Amino acid sequence: MASTLLIAMIRILIVELLEKSLPPVHIVPLLAATAAIGLAFANDMHTLSQDIVWPFVTLGLLGGRGMNVDHLLPSSIRARRSATATDSGTPSAERATESPRRRPLLGWTLTVLAQAMLTLSLLILPFIFPLHDFFVLNAKGDVALLPYWLRVLIVVLVGLVSGELFVGSFAVSKRGKQYRQVIPSLKEMTGEHYLLYLRPFVFDSALAHPLNEAPGRYTRSPFELPGQSYEEFMVWQFRSLGRVIAVGQPGERLPHIGAERGYLPVDDWKDTVSRLIQGAHAVIMIAAPTPSTAWEFTEALRTISPTRLLLLIYDDADYRAFREIATEEYATRSSIGSAISEWPSFPQLPDIPWPAPHTKGILWDFPLEGTLSFDQQYRPHFTRFPATVPRVRHVWTIRRLVRRTFKPVLDSISQLPPAPPVG
Repeated sequence: MASTLLIAMIRILIVELLEKSLPPVHIVPLLAATAAIGLAFANDMHTLSQDIVWPFVTLGLLGGRGMNVDHLLPSSIRARRSATATDSGTPSAERATESPRRRPLLGWTLTVLAQAMLTLSLLILPFIFPLHDFFVLNAKGDVALLPYWLRVLIVVLVGLVSGELFVGSFAVSKRGKQYRQVIPSLKEMTGEHYLLYLRPFVFDSALAHPLNEAPGRYTRSPFELPGQSYEEFMVWQFRSLGRVIAVGQPGERLPHIGAERGYLPVDDWKDTVSRLIQGAHAVIMIAAPTPSTAWEFTEALRTISPTRLLLLIYDDADYRAFREIATEEYATRSSIGSAISEWPSFPQLPDIPWPAPHTKGILWDFPLEGTLSFDQQYRPHFTRFPATVPRVRHVWTIRRLVRRTFKPVLDSISQLPPAPPVG
């Protein structure tokens, strides 16, 4: 059992380090846990050879959902947490003008605390059952005086403490990251290299949910997808191209994990957003039928090269409605208040093609349908997100599939020249 556990821990480290999907804050605890289990194996702890399941429960937590432990909670608690998150995403009138403050010192303090909690929880784990033997036998090898129920209770309590530290470390780490990703002022981004992420605020709560698993109950690997929300997943794809920033929702207490957030007044945001669009290396936008999104899309068409614009399409009906409202917004804005010569022809926004009939693999119900990019002549190109996954696959299959899908889009953006200075 000890050798199996040690091999599994080493496998986690190798996979995650090679794939670079594990947050650096978790590398040290995993190394410490691997060292502790290796020490236990070297010392031939006979208790670890017993038929126990706790180490494998921990391994499931580490890899089964990529550091995401929400699935362990009862459905009633998950529903309540989901409702709370949705409610908190709608700011009250009193908080509408407030913005989160960047607190890097507090953020790093929480990050270090999370690392300490995770390290402690993993170091406790190998000694739970030796602790049981400590209470079972005294120094002379005689049966201990403590009653059996008390010995079991002590072991269970220690295990619960380890579990609470393990689960709590991720919540603390998340809170630390939230404090660190607040941008004090979006004006400081002038002249910086960044990608601008634009979306309706109503998407934030939905995209903050954990990624759904790739299908295949008995064939999927526990290491296929990193433990991220949908927004984190998208930001992760573009991380090699630069900082991904966004305008935060006014009144939110702390931003969702994903793009860095800066905050603007509710009634005075268009000038700043226009400057952010012009100064961005690329603009990544969710195609949604809202007036603000239509304005941002038409502003991007007016002020930047179409090669710097990328639309994320999550729902075909939303995309069709977006196409209509954007066309109307473009016609209105291009006909009043500006010279017609400033506006290029409105690009073709094609219908989204149906996915090819799948002849092999399993359908993957992932909410992102694909991306829509444009060449210099405003000709569109649709890249579909993988609709199926192989039935039988190894540990890297899903990650490679996603990377291969995004590679043409990322290569095109990476080859763009630096954004011109904003006048």
